[in-house]
Amino acid sequence: MQTSVRAINDLTESQYANWTALLSDNGVLDSPCFRPEYVLFVGRVLPNVEVAVLSADGSDVGFFSFERHPGDLGLPIGRFLSDLHGVVAAKDTAWDADKLIRECGLKAWQFDHLVAEQKTFQQHHSFVDDSFFMDLQNGYESYCEQRKSAGSSVMKQAARKQRKLEREVGPIRFTAHTTEKFAWDALAHWKSEQLLRLGYADMFRLDWVNALLEELRFVDGHEFAPLLSTLHAGDELLAVQLGLKSSTVVTSWIPTFDHNYSKYSPGLILQLELAHWAANEGVHRFDLGRGENQMKLSLASAAFDVAVGSVDHRFIHRTLTQTYYGLRNWVHASPFKEVSLNAVRRIKALAGR
Repeated sequence: MQTSVRAINDLTESQYANWTALLSDNGVLDSPCFRPEYVLFVGRVLPNVEVAVLSADGSDVGFFSFERHPGDLGLPIGRFLSDLHGVVAAKDTAWDADKLIRECGLKAWQFDHLVAEQKTFQQHHSFVDDSFFMDLQNGYESYCEQRKSAGSSVMKQAARKQRKLEREVGPIRFTAHTTEKFAWDALAHWKSEQLLRLGYADMFRLDWVNALLEELRFVDGHEFAPLLSTLHAGDELLAVQLGLKSSTVVTSWIPTFDHNYSKYSPGLILQLELAHWAANEGVHRFDLGRGENQMKLSLASAAFDVAVGSVDHRFIHRTLTQTYYGLRNWVHASPFKEVSLNAVRRIKALAGR
C-alpha cells in the first residue's frame, strides 16, 4: 500500500469519481460527511485541508481527508462539525493506522466520531459511543409503526404539542430547505444563545464557521447539499435545522429553535416533518448523531458505533490522553458518577484535547 498526500483541490476528476464510487453499498460511509464535496467546501474556507490517497497495484483504493494543524496535529474535516470520519475505502481494504498517520506527515490524529467498524483503528479507541439514527428505508409510516411497537410515545406527544401550537399561535408550515437569509440568521442567533446557555463556546464567533455556512447556502445537488429546514406557526419562525444530505442519508447537523416557544417542542415537530419529507425523497437513514438525550432516544430506530480517541506518536501527549480517558471511563462506570470531575478535566486540558 502506497500513500500520497495532496491538497484537496489537487485531486483529479477520476480520483473524485473513485472516491464517490467507494461510498456506495459501504455501510455508514453513505453519510454526506464522507462526500468529497463536503471536504471541498471546507477546503474553501480553511487552508489546511489535505487528502491522503491510498493506492495499490497502480489503482487508488482509499482516501483519508484531514486538517493539518501546528505541530503536525491532524483533526477531522470541519473539526467539531464533523459527525462522522474515517478512511473511505472498501471494507476488505487493509491498511495500518499508525503507518497511515506517519505517511501523512502527522504526529497525531485525533478523532471523536470515527466509524468504529474500521478495526485498524481499534487499538487507538479511548471509548466507543452510540450514534443514533432513524430508519426510513421502508418509508415514514413504517418508521412510525416501528417506534410505536417499541413503546415510544413520541408521535402522540408531537401530535398533541402540534395541535396546541396551532390553536395558540397559528397553523404549521414546514419548509424542507430555504436559502432565505433571515432563516440562516436565526440559526446562528438561536444556536449561539443555546450554546452559551449550556456553557459551551459559541462556534459562530469563528470566522471560518460563518464562511463555510455561507459557501453552503446556495448549494443544490442530488449527491450532496445542505438542508436548512424551517418550522413556522402562522407568521412566527419557531425552529430551524441545518442538515447535510446525500442521495440516501440526511444528517441532523445544527438544530435549534426559539427558546420562547420551547413548551411546544418545535424542534421535535420539525424533526418529524423533515423525516417524513426525507422518506418521500428516497432517504433511507436520518442520522441524529452521537450523544444521548431524551429526544434522540425517543426518535431513534437504532444506533451504530463511533469511537473517540487518537493515533498519537507523541509519548507525553499519548500518556496524558490515556490517563484522562482511563479516569473518564472509570468515573462513568462508577456508582459515584456524580463525583467532581475537576481532576479529570485538568488532565484533559494538559493533554490538549
